Amino acid sequence: MNVNLLFMGVIADITGTKKQTVQFDQVPTLRGLLAELERQYGTEFGARIFRDSTAPRMLQMCTRIFVNETIVHNHELDEPLPTPADTATSPEVLVYFLPAACGG
Repeated sequence: MNVNLLFMGVIADITGTKKQTVQFDQVPTLRGLLAELERQYGTEFGARIFRDSTAPRMLQMCTRIFVNETIVHNHELDEPLPTPADTATSPEVLVYFLPAACGG
């Protein structure tokens, strides 16, 4: 499964890019995706996404994450990311990281 990512504001500054595609063998959870991104980009990335470094890690209140144009809440972190209804296409999910003060 390919997950297409769009980063905005300070998150783009941390990642050094505004777009990225991450490939997974199986459908990941959003928490799994975020853990992979934190592994790639370090603790500064994690600090902008999560409120703390210990479980259960809740999302920062000032960072908004959207999956397929729908805002994600803490209770959805451990749900599998959605896949497209059309199985003939490569499944892709757009995840937007939008710090609240940045706008679009």
